[in-house]
Amino acid sequence: MARVLVTSELGFDLGEALREALALDCEEPGDEDFCIQQPVCGPSKPVAPAAGGKDAAKQPQSAENARRRATRERRKAEEGRKVRPEAALKHTPKAPILESIAEIVQLPVTSCGYHGTNEGKSRADTAPTVEDLRQQGYIEIEWDGVTPQVVADGPTQKIMVVLAGQPLDPTYQESQERATQKILRAREVADFQPEELDHHRASNSAALNHGVFHGQGTPHPLNLCNGARAELIEDLCQDPDIRRMAHFADASLKKWSPDVYEEVEGKLNRLYCRDSSLSKPFPFSVYPTAAFNFGPQVCCKAHRDSSNYPSSWCAIQPLGRFNPKRGGHLYIKELKIFIQFPTGSTILIPSALLTHGNTPVQDGEVRLSFTQFCPGGLIRWVDNDFQTQRSLQKRLSRSKFAERMKLKETRWEEGLEKIPTLAQLQKKYAESSKKKTNAARSLPLTGEAHG
Repeated sequence: MARVLVTSELGFDLGEALREALALDCEEPGDEDFCIQQPVCGPSKPVAPAAGGKDAAKQPQSAENARRRATRERRKAEEGRKVRPEAALKHTPKAPILESIAEIVQLPVTSCGYHGTNEGKSRADTAPTVEDLRQQGYIEIEWDGVTPQVVADGPTQKIMVVLAGQPLDPTYQESQERATQKILRAREVADFQPEELDHHRASNSAALNHGVFHGQGTPHPLNLCNGARAELIEDLCQDPDIRRMAHFADASLKKWSPDVYEEVEGKLNRLYCRDSSLSKPFPFSVYPTAAFNFGPQVCCKAHRDSSNYPSSWCAIQPLGRFNPKRGGHLYIKELKIFIQFPTGSTILIPSALLTHGNTPVQDGEVRLSFTQFCPGGLIRWVDNDFQTQRSLQKRLSRSKFAERMKLKETRWEEGLEKIPTLAQLQKKYAESSKKKTNAARSLPLTGEAHG
């Protein structure tokens, strides 16, 4: 059976690489002891410092300092993370780790281009083991969870899966452990019932979604509400260690798919300006929605997240204590691959299009997971001038509405154009780096003249 081995170069530090590549550093635990965020059901309010953090012993900020800090935080959220092209180019692989047997253009997208096609009622009852996948001829990718790599569409070379990695940084690993404990404690408080642990998407793990959603069954974009568990999920999203992981996933999406990131960010910002009551889970993440799988042994069955925006990539991050060589792999049916998926690492996939799941971990091990995604219904709502298609039809003339509907024919093609190849990323960052260098050289020298 074919295997692909990926290991990091000696001395390689992805955390340092991303810190070079991004003008705004990934937040360290405790860096966000004050920010502005709107809760699910109510007006915006300041979030207090997390108890027990490294800044817990500091004196309370004055009102003026708090106001200035809140302003800085808002500016960071508005400006986003600026990719430094010279560093992005340096840490982009020269070639894909694997070329896919599946063609991205053939993957199941609805005619409107905003969703993957519905799976119907045929779903897997159980998740396959590592041995099952080997017997079925799947290719195993042995990954260290750090080194960035991609899987590309063979014919077009467009990126289909990004193994984005994680910072090789002891403090990041400590963050992962604290985040694991935080989610496990939340699981105890939530007191999930047996029927919540085993469902059509996973076994032995309850799940809660949080953030902004619009899709089948909702009249308009809204904040997901978790009832009696709303405060619990809010507390998780305010945790500095979980935020650190969320912001790393955001930085990864922006680096690897800049055009899609720009589209999603622009349209969602228009949505938030239109409806200030909508509150995304994390202030520095473009993703409007997040999901927590509480474990203790998350084992997702094969599925597609068909309501997600097809050209955007879902960010998946496992947590816990398990041997990634023996279980917890991410497997993708259409690509016939299964990837070792170490705790704390990040993988980006078009979850609306690819049937994916994970293999079970060993007895006594712990595996949780945390994902972020963009529902396609949100993008559709913005494109429809903040209304449903039926409402749009009533407001427009017959000819104008026909013109809008004609756009459906090319929307997925336009989405495909935004998905990059490695060569396009290398060219983009090389050109940007050259422009930046030339601009710096053209700056006039200052100082006193000496005779």
